[in-house]
Amino acid sequence: MKSFVASLLLAASLFGPQASAGEFTPESYRAVFQGDSQFRQKQAIEALAMAGLSDPAIFDALETRLIASLPEATDKNAVDYSAWLVKGLAYSGNDKYLGTINSIIHGSYPKKLRKYAKQARANLSQYKVWNAILTDKSHYDAGQSQSNNLYANALHSNELELMRMAAKRLMEEGKYDDFMLSQLSSELQAQRLLSNDKLAIDTYAHMAKALASSGNIKYRPVIADIAANAPQKKLRNYAAKYMKSYY
Repeated sequence: MKSFVASLLLAASLFGPQASAGEFTPESYRAVFQGDSQFRQKQAIEALAMAGLSDPAIFDALETRLIASLPEATDKNAVDYSAWLVKGLAYSGNDKYLGTINSIIHGSYPKKLRKYAKQARANLSQYKVWNAILTDKSHYDAGQSQSNNLYANALHSNELELMRMAAKRLMEEGKYDDFMLSQLSSELQAQRLLSNDKLAIDTYAHMAKALASSGNIKYRPVIADIAANAPQKKLRNYAAKYMKSYY
C-alpha cells in the first residue's frame, strides 16, 4: 500500500488542470486518444483515475498512443508524456496491458519512464478492485450525475486511499452540492474505518476538509464534533483548524 500511495502522489505531480470523471464518455475518450492534443489526453487520463472504466476500446487507443510515443521518449517533455500514457493504461485494471507495461520496465528507456512503468504495474492490480467499486450501480442514485455516483461509491467503500482521492477530487472540482456533502457527512459521523493508522487519519482529515471547505453552515456541527471528540489528537487538530479557516 505504501508504494501504491507514493505512486499516486507522484502521478499527481504530473497532472494539469482537473478533469471530472463525468466529463468524458467512452466515445469521447477514444476520440481524444486517437487525436493529437496532448493536453486533452492528459485531462482524459486524469478523469480515468476515478471513472471506473475498463473498456478495451478506450485503453487499446491509449496503448496505441503510448507505443507510438516511446521512440520519442528521450527528452523531459517526451518522457513526461509517455509517463502520463503508461499511468493511464494502468487505470484499466486489465492484465492484457501488462505486456506493454513490462516492455517499458525491461526496455532501454530513460530511468524515469521505467520508474513510472513499475508504478503503473502496481497500480493496475489496485484498479481491478477500484473499478469494480466505482461502477457498482447497485448503490447509484438515479437522480444524481455519473460523477456524483462514482464519488459516492468511493466514499462508501472500504478502500481508504480511494476515499481520500474522492475527497481531494471534490475539493479540486468544487463539488459542494448537498448530495455530495451529505455523503461526506455520513462517512465522517460513522467513522467506519477510522483508526490510529496514518492513512486512516489522513483520509478522514481530507474528508473533513472537503466538507468544511464548502462553507456550508449546515455541516459545521459535524466538523465541530470531530474537533472536540475524535479519538485521534491529530484529527482533532485538523478539524479545529478547518473550523477557523472555513466558518
